[in-house]
Amino acid sequence: MLGLLDLFMIASGFIIGVLSGFFGFGGGFILTPLLISLGFPASISVGTSIMETFMSSLVNSLRHRFLGNVKIKAGLVAVSSSILGSEFGAQIIERLKILGVQYMGFVLSLSYIIILGLISAYIFHGSLKWRLLKEESSSLRRKFEENGSPSAITILRPNTEKVSMWIFILIGFISGFFAGFLGSGGGFILITLLIYVVGYKPRVIAGTSAFWVLLNSAYASLTHIIKGNVNFILATLIFIGSSAGMQIGIAATRHVKKDIFKLLFGLCLGFVSLSTFIKLLSESPGLSVLHPLPPIITFILVSTVALLIIIELLRKRIRR
Repeated sequence: MLGLLDLFMIASGFIIGVLSGFFGFGGGFILTPLLISLGFPASISVGTSIMETFMSSLVNSLRHRFLGNVKIKAGLVAVSSSILGSEFGAQIIERLKILGVQYMGFVLSLSYIIILGLISAYIFHGSLKWRLLKEESSSLRRKFEENGSPSAITILRPNTEKVSMWIFILIGFISGFFAGFLGSGGGFILITLLIYVVGYKPRVIAGTSAFWVLLNSAYASLTHIIKGNVNFILATLIFIGSSAGMQIGIAATRHVKKDIFKLLFGLCLGFVSLSTFIKLLSESPGLSVLHPLPPIITFILVSTVALLIIIELLRKRIRR
């Protein structure tokens, strides 16, 4: 007989699955804070989140690959440079440890709030001036290629335009850095760069990002298993829910327009930034009454984004 916590984990997995299938990220930056807020040890929360991310990304990338949404060459190039970026980010964490665990936790939470908040604000600001941003994105890629990127080393975009491999190397390094520094999969940074720097379509962004997250989380999940940081029952419950949710998210990428995709992505990041901010406030001595709120708020806010994705899918299918 499943308990209330078990049902909540399956429901959380379903919500994360919808978002993972639609956006292509692993969902670790949502799941890890949620598990910690529910009282699980930080090591178990991280290990279980990484393990569930690996399992979900395997199913996610295989499904996207079947639909032709994965750019394998781009993913392999990005993940190769992300290893160096992850190590660079991890080294900064080692330096912060010297200053104390509490200080490090404060810095990481504040980094989450600022980075996710800024990306969300940029996306919403860009939605009001999407024509201008489209030109800026295009010129940014062009300037990068003109300033020293070998034009002979290229990766094809969906519309057959060529993008220098060095752009994907830079994207991989930046995504890897945030993965190593923040302890998340780094998918939210990768998706942002694929939107504004490369210009992939939503379904290709989701597929390529899922493939990148799969490769990035493979070794991490193995090392956490060896260290005993994985709660397999918990990971399985979340995976059951996410497997069902992913099918909805993947189906939605085939119908959604790029501007709607960006808005939903910005909304998701903004909500996670808000819940992390409330969690940071709850750790203050005078605001401990807020401590139970972060997991509830996180679940409600990301559920709202998942519901909007489901509504968008149903709306498109009804039109057809």
